[in-house]
Amino acid sequence: MYTYAMKVDIGVSEKQNDDRALLSDILLMGSGLSGKLEKDSIIAAVCDGVGGLEQGYRAAMCCLERISHLNKADISKEEIHEAIEEANVRIRNMQSMEKLHRGMMTTVAGIYANGEKFFVFNAGDSRVYRFRYKYLMQLSKDHSLVQDMMDMGEITPEEARHHEKKNVINKCIGLEEVVNARIIEDEDYTEGDIILICSDGISDVLCETELKEIMFEYGEEENLDTCCEKIVEKAIQNGTRDNMTVILLRKE
Repeated sequence: MYTYAMKVDIGVSEKQNDDRALLSDILLMGSGLSGKLEKDSIIAAVCDGVGGLEQGYRAAMCCLERISHLNKADISKEEIHEAIEEANVRIRNMQSMEKLHRGMMTTVAGIYANGEKFFVFNAGDSRVYRFRYKYLMQLSKDHSLVQDMMDMGEITPEEARHHEKKNVINKCIGLEEVVNARIIEDEDYTEGDIILICSDGISDVLCETELKEIMFEYGEEENLDTCCEKIVEKAIQNGTRDNMTVILLRKE
């Protein structure tokens, strides 16, 4: 069984919301939702669409619609890869058919768990974290210019947070003919763990220490709603100008 809270927020300055969230068979386009899922297997993902003129959210919806087919008792790493590549083909086909669609793309980050398997996948800079025993760990890895610079030792994580090119991504759905998303099979997703999946409207302005403090204070509550709201509130307080999406998922 899983307890969840999820929120998709347009933010304080954006006129359009290009973020979308998927949890099991729930596709969230705005506002918030919480509850319990009485099931062993779970698929959850966040997409942050880009492209403007309503094309960003279309790319996000297209990607999550395909990923929603993974909502079943057992899947393989190859099936996640195929779903993401098929979403990429669909989006690129839409780009070629209509001039307004040419810039439509989306990031994706998510997890699949069924009690025996635990997969983490991402393309772009949306993120997956795990909160366990009062420690927060990033499980995804950004596909971005500043991540490449950190990998080469050119900048520190703190410098990356404030870098002028921190939002330049080098991989997402719709960018190239093949995505080759990062898909890993991680350690077991154990009872009491909280998975946090978020768009860069959250991770760009909240460091891991701030996220950990919020999850330590509010994540143990019976209802994850408060924790979800506090993360969004803190992002706004820290000056985010972007859409914000959060999924919190605790295994019971």
